[in-house]
Amino acid sequence: MPDTHNSTLALDLQNLLKTEHTAMRKLQHILNQETNLLTSGNELEELGQVTNEKDRLVEELKLLASQREQLFHTSDPSAADTDFESFLNTMPESATLLPLWHQLLSLTASCQELNQMNGAIIKGSEQQLRQAIGLLRNEQPVSANYTETGDTAAMQQSRFLGQA
Repeated sequence: MPDTHNSTLALDLQNLLKTEHTAMRKLQHILNQETNLLTSGNELEELGQVTNEKDRLVEELKLLASQREQLFHTSDPSAADTDFESFLNTMPESATLLPLWHQLLSLTASCQELNQMNGAIIKGSEQQLRQAIGLLRNEQPVSANYTETGDTAAMQQSRFLGQA
C-alpha cells in the first residue's frame, strides 16, 4: 500500500517546483526585455514598468523558495544537513522531481547571468553619463592608477602649464 504522506508530499513538491519554474521563466522573459530596453536607451517609462515587474517576480520567487524549504524541512526534520537534491533522490518520485529541480536550477543560472549582464550595462551607462556631466562642467577626467596593493586609486590629471 503506497504511503499517502509521501505521495502528497511528492505532489506538493511537484506543483511547487512547476510554479517556481513558471515564475522563473517569466523572470527570464522580463530580464530579456530589460536588456533590450537598456541597450535601446529610449524607453525609460517602459524600463520602469519592467523593473517593477522584475522586483515583483523576485519577491514571488523568494516566497516560493521559502515554501519549498519549509515543505522540505517539515517533511523530514532530520534533513537539516541534507541538501534539497539529496532529499529528492531519496523519494520514490525522484524520476519526476529531479528533472524539474534541474530545470529550475538551469533557469536560475540563466537569470543570474542576464541580471549580471544588465547590471554591467547599467554601470557602463552610468560611467558614460558621469563623464558627459564632467565634460559639461569642464571637469578634468579622472584616470585610474594602481596602488602597490593592486587597488585602483583615482587621480586627477594635471595640466602642463609651462616651463621655468
